[in-house]
Amino acid sequence: MHGVMIQFALISVVLGIAIVFMMRFISRRLWKPFDETLRQIENFRLESGTIPQLPESGIKEFDRLNHTLDRLMGNSLKSYRTQKEFTENASHELQTPLAVFQSKLDLLLQQADLTEQQAAAIQDLYQVSNRLSRLNRNLLLLAKIENKQYGQMDTIDLITVLDKLLPSLENLAEGINIRKDFHTQRMEIRANRTLLESLINNLIVNSVRHNMANGDITLSIKNQQLIISNTSEEKALDSQLIFNRFYRPSEKNKGNGLGLAIAKAICDYHNWIITYHYESNRHYFSIQF
Repeated sequence: MHGVMIQFALISVVLGIAIVFMMRFISRRLWKPFDETLRQIENFRLESGTIPQLPESGIKEFDRLNHTLDRLMGNSLKSYRTQKEFTENASHELQTPLAVFQSKLDLLLQQADLTEQQAAAIQDLYQVSNRLSRLNRNLLLLAKIENKQYGQMDTIDLITVLDKLLPSLENLAEGINIRKDFHTQRMEIRANRTLLESLINNLIVNSVRHNMANGDITLSIKNQQLIISNTSEEKALDSQLIFNRFYRPSEKNKGNGLGLAIAKAICDYHNWIITYHYESNRHYFSIQF
């Protein structure tokens, strides 16, 4: 009797294991079309311009799901293309009349019989035109970043890029001392060069605008991190709002409020982390690569 019970137990264990493996095999075959659909969706990118071909599975429910996803991806791609064309066309259509407007103002300023009041009014219009032109370029840049139109990525030495950009930025700083504190001679990152240069320019220009007379800007590189800090008479900014579009902490700011929004968009594009904090009368922007 004892032997029969042992045999029964062994048979039960073997049957149980066989059933488990059989269920896993059936489940894997049953869900294989769904797993393939999931893989295709995970690899889908709007900027590629193509819709993945979801295979027919022969299972009614999965085929309905695939047809629905095909329709959704098609609509998304159509909207993406429409938005991309609109931003490109809008920028071109705005930039052309702005350029004509500025050239006309240049001609007016060259007239010899202008009164001082007229010259001042034309100069004001010229500054407004420049601000509109910068705003147009910045909005287009944001749209291109968000639409992922900057595809090429290279291995770039960050220190080489900084050394290349610093001479022109030092001229812009007008008496503000820019110091380097690099803890390494080379730091390679994967980035789009155009966007990386735009990121550095925006952050340093922001540090110049929010600085003080005889102040300084420090560029520090360590632990795969770039830290840009500056002296300032302004107190801590709102870290929850500072990267929002058109955020301007005070009316004294001359920018259009897009510089830090562009910096954040570039960091998001590369999966970098940008943070802000205020300490000992200095503003700090840190980028973790």
